Amino acid sequence: MSHYYTEGDTIVLSERDEIIVEKRVVERSVSLHKHGFIEIAYVESGEGVHEIADGTLSHIEKGDLVLFNSGVAHGYRVTPPSSLTVYNCLFDPSVLDSSVSAGDDFIRIVYSYLFGAQSSADQKPYILLSNAEAVSNIVKEMFREYTERQNGYSKINTANLTRLLVTIFRLKRGARENDAPAYKAAIAESAVRYINEYYSSKISCEMLAARAFVSTGYFHRVFKEVTGMTPVEYIRDVRLKAAAQLLRETSCSVRCAAESAGYSDLKYFYDIFQKEFNMTPGEYKKSAGSRRS
Repeated sequence: MSHYYTEGDTIVLSERDEIIVEKRVVERSVSLHKHGFIEIAYVESGEGVHEIADGTLSHIEKGDLVLFNSGVAHGYRVTPPSSLTVYNCLFDPSVLDSSVSAGDDFIRIVYSYLFGAQSSADQKPYILLSNAEAVSNIVKEMFREYTERQNGYSKINTANLTRLLVTIFRLKRGARENDAPAYKAAIAESAVRYINEYYSSKISCEMLAARAFVSTGYFHRVFKEVTGMTPVEYIRDVRLKAAAQLLRETSCSVRCAAESAGYSDLKYFYDIFQKEFNMTPGEYKKSAGSRRS
């Protein structure tokens, strides 16, 4: 059974919930094509040229790695008798979505950094890393698991995919490219998502930094640089807006709104709410009620 089929001009995976790992010998040029899935290609031996649809040509050789997101048209140019031996790791993004839990903030940052940031204007539509031999054993183990298909191989390769992505992340971070903005954005955006979802729980700057595997001081600087607010200011803003919405749109009491927004100290809630809205929570609720009527 083929692993692929074509939808229009795009190659897609037959099994979207599986990580496919292949080993191919490229002896002739491969014309431009695009996928509906992510591809990570590691060159085990040989040399050739990697081509992107915009005309970008890159020499590739043993030890190089190319990662391209879905929808990126690319191809290979090989001049006989040269050839390329390549390991290809292919997977649909949903594999990561289903395997990464809410607590895996670092992996979400890695994913956002490697894939999400590529859509920005100053990013290339692919990642090319030279001297990426650090991934060699991982992709070979993934290939062995995929071809032998022993019990549990799928779960092992899901874990191996995380290892592979973190290794690529480390290599790219150490490549001295101008990628600091993308990394900082990934850290801040991941924290913002967490705060927006769990604002009613206890959240500290130290905890958010630990989830991203960075120091508290570095996290604080990055968050303010990206969002324009400190983490404490952002958390307070989200909580107060949530409390105000409850007071404005429901029959929730002031105490209920405060606790639902993450405030156990009612006096403190009154103080910061009045500073923000220039009226007490009770006055705000009464004012909203009169406007509705």
